[in-house]
Amino acid sequence: MLLTARILVASKAGVPYEIGLRRRANSSRTFIKPTQKSRDSGVKHKHAPIKAVLEGKRVVVVDDSIVRGTNASKLVRMIRETGAVEVHLRIACPPAISACYYGVDIQSSEELIATGKTVEEIRQLIGCDSLAFLSMENLKNSLGNGFCYGCLTKDYPIPPCDE
Repeated sequence: MLLTARILVASKAGVPYEIGLRRRANSSRTFIKPTQKSRDSGVKHKHAPIKAVLEGKRVVVVDDSIVRGTNASKLVRMIRETGAVEVHLRIACPPAISACYYGVDIQSSEELIATGKTVEEIRQLIGCDSLAFLSMENLKNSLGNGFCYGCLTKDYPIPPCDE
Protein backbone atom coordinates (compact mmCIF):
# COMPACT_ATOMS: atom_id res chain seq x y z
CA MET A 1 0.00 0.00 0.00
CA LEU A 2 2.82 2.42 0.79
CA LEU A 3 4.39 2.07 -2.67
CA THR A 4 0.98 2.71 -4.20
CA ALA A 5 0.58 5.85 -2.06
CA ARG A 6 4.01 7.10 -3.11
CA ILE A 7 3.32 6.56 -6.80
CA LEU A 8 -0.12 8.22 -6.54
CA VAL A 9 1.28 11.28 -4.75
CA ALA A 10 3.98 11.70 -7.41
CA SER A 11 1.45 11.24 -10.20
CA LYS A 12 -1.03 13.75 -8.73
CA ALA A 13 1.79 16.26 -8.19
CA GLY A 14 3.06 15.73 -11.73
CA VAL A 15 6.58 14.92 -10.56
CA PRO A 16 8.73 11.85 -11.13
CA TYR A 17 8.76 9.13 -8.49
CA GLU A 18 12.29 8.52 -7.28
CA ILE A 19 13.74 6.66 -4.32
CA GLY A 20 15.80 9.12 -2.29
CA LEU A 21 16.29 6.95 0.79
CA ARG A 22 17.50 3.39 0.68
CA ARG A 23 16.36 1.18 3.53
CA ARG A 24 19.26 -0.81 4.87
CA ALA A 25 18.94 -4.58 5.02
CA ASN A 26 17.94 -6.14 8.35
CA SER A 27 16.45 -2.89 9.68
CA SER A 28 13.42 -3.22 11.92
CA ARG A 29 10.37 -1.13 12.75
CA THR A 30 11.63 1.67 14.97
CA PHE A 31 8.36 2.82 16.55
CA ILE A 32 8.02 -0.44 18.50
CA LYS A 33 11.45 -0.27 20.11
CA PRO A 34 11.16 0.00 23.92
CA THR A 35 13.08 3.22 24.59
CA GLN A 36 13.45 6.59 22.90
CA LYS A 37 17.22 6.09 22.72
CA SER A 38 16.83 2.77 20.86
CA ARG A 39 14.26 4.35 18.50
CA ASP A 40 16.64 7.26 17.74
CA SER A 41 19.52 4.88 17.06
CA GLY A 42 17.34 2.62 14.93
CA VAL A 43 16.24 5.45 12.63
CA LYS A 44 19.82 6.60 12.09
CA HIS A 45 20.89 3.13 10.99
CA LYS A 46 17.72 2.25 9.07
CA HIS A 47 18.01 4.69 6.15
CA ALA A 48 20.77 5.69 3.74
CA PRO A 49 20.09 8.93 1.82
CA ILE A 50 20.93 9.03 -1.90
CA LYS A 51 22.66 12.36 -2.45
CA ALA A 52 22.32 12.32 -6.25
CA VAL A 53 18.53 12.15 -5.88
CA LEU A 54 18.08 14.58 -2.95
CA GLU A 55 20.68 17.32 -3.34
CA GLY A 56 19.24 20.64 -4.45
CA LYS A 57 15.70 19.26 -4.73
CA ARG A 58 12.30 19.96 -3.22
CA VAL A 59 11.50 16.53 -1.76
CA VAL A 60 8.15 14.98 -0.90
CA VAL A 61 8.40 12.04 1.49
CA VAL A 62 5.39 9.72 1.62
CA ASP A 63 5.17 7.50 4.70
CA ASP A 64 2.52 5.19 6.11
CA SER A 65 2.09 6.91 9.48
CA ILE A 66 3.58 9.17 12.10
CA VAL A 67 3.46 7.63 15.58
CA ARG A 68 5.81 9.45 17.96
CA GLY A 69 7.50 11.60 15.32
CA THR A 70 10.96 10.09 15.89
CA ASN A 71 11.31 8.64 12.40
CA ALA A 72 9.81 11.64 10.62
CA SER A 73 11.94 14.27 12.37
CA LYS A 74 15.16 12.31 11.90
CA LEU A 75 14.36 11.66 8.21
CA VAL A 76 13.63 15.34 7.60
CA ARG A 77 16.94 16.30 9.22
CA MET A 78 18.85 13.61 7.30
CA ILE A 79 17.32 14.68 3.97
CA ARG A 80 18.14 18.35 4.64
CA GLU A 81 21.73 17.45 5.62
CA THR A 82 22.03 15.59 2.30
CA GLY A 83 21.25 18.84 0.50
CA ALA A 84 17.50 18.96 -0.12
CA VAL A 85 16.14 22.50 -0.44
CA GLU A 86 12.69 21.66 0.99
CA VAL A 87 11.18 18.60 2.67
CA HIS A 88 7.43 17.98 2.56
CA LEU A 89 5.69 15.04 4.26
CA ARG A 90 2.56 13.28 3.04
CA ILE A 91 1.19 10.62 5.38
CA ALA A 92 -1.01 7.78 4.08
CA CYS A 93 -3.32 7.71 7.11
CA PRO A 94 -4.84 10.21 9.54
CA PRO A 95 -2.90 11.23 12.67
CA ALA A 96 -2.71 8.58 15.43
CA ILE A 97 -4.30 10.25 18.47
CA SER A 98 -5.02 7.39 20.85
CA ALA A 99 -3.27 4.32 22.21
CA CYS A 100 -3.77 0.99 20.44
CA TYR A 101 -5.18 -1.63 22.77
CA TYR A 102 -5.14 -4.43 20.20
CA GLY A 103 -1.50 -5.29 19.68
CA VAL A 104 0.58 -2.23 18.77
CA ASP A 105 2.95 -1.33 21.59
CA ILE A 106 1.66 2.15 22.37
CA GLN A 107 0.79 2.24 26.05
CA SER A 108 -0.47 5.79 26.30
CA SER A 109 -1.84 8.51 24.05
CA GLU A 110 0.78 10.88 25.51
CA GLU A 111 3.45 8.94 23.52
CA LEU A 112 1.83 10.01 20.25
CA ILE A 113 3.02 13.20 18.59
CA ALA A 114 -0.47 14.05 17.28
CA THR A 115 -2.36 13.82 20.59
CA GLY A 116 -3.80 17.27 21.32
CA LYS A 117 -1.86 18.98 18.52
CA THR A 118 -2.80 20.61 15.25
CA VAL A 119 -1.16 19.56 11.98
CA GLU A 120 0.79 22.84 12.06
CA GLU A 121 2.13 22.10 15.56
CA ILE A 122 3.18 18.60 14.45
CA ARG A 123 4.85 20.09 11.34
CA GLN A 124 6.84 22.48 13.48
CA LEU A 125 7.96 19.70 15.85
CA ILE A 126 9.09 17.52 12.94
CA GLY A 127 10.71 20.42 11.09
CA CYS A 128 9.33 19.81 7.60
CA ASP A 129 8.18 22.53 5.20
CA SER A 130 4.65 21.14 4.90
CA LEU A 131 2.71 18.22 6.32
CA ALA A 132 -0.54 16.60 5.22
CA PHE A 133 -2.35 13.47 6.36
CA LEU A 134 -4.87 11.35 4.49
CA SER A 135 -8.33 12.21 5.78
CA MET A 136 -10.35 9.72 7.82
CA GLU A 137 -13.03 9.83 5.14
CA ASN A 138 -10.56 8.91 2.40
CA LEU A 139 -9.02 6.15 4.51
CA LYS A 140 -12.44 4.60 5.13
CA ASN A 141 -13.32 4.98 1.44
CA SER A 142 -10.13 3.09 0.60
CA LEU A 143 -10.32 0.34 3.21
CA GLY A 144 -13.97 0.09 4.15
CA ASN A 145 -15.58 -0.42 7.52
CA GLY A 146 -14.17 -3.82 8.51
CA PHE A 147 -11.18 -2.34 10.34
CA CYS A 148 -10.49 -0.93 13.79
CA TYR A 149 -9.77 2.79 13.55
CA GLY A 150 -9.58 3.31 17.34
CA CYS A 151 -6.08 4.82 17.41
CA LEU A 152 -7.18 7.34 14.78
CA THR A 153 -10.64 8.20 16.13
CA LYS A 154 -10.77 7.05 19.79
CA ASP A 155 -13.81 5.02 18.73
CA TYR A 156 -12.95 1.39 19.54
CA PRO A 157 -15.11 -1.58 18.46
CA ILE A 158 -14.74 -2.96 22.00
CA PRO A 159 -14.11 -0.40 24.76
CA PRO A 160 -10.63 -0.78 26.31
CA CYS A 161 -10.30 -2.13 29.84
CA ASP A 162 -9.20 0.18 32.64
CA GLU A 163 -6.42 -2.24 33.64
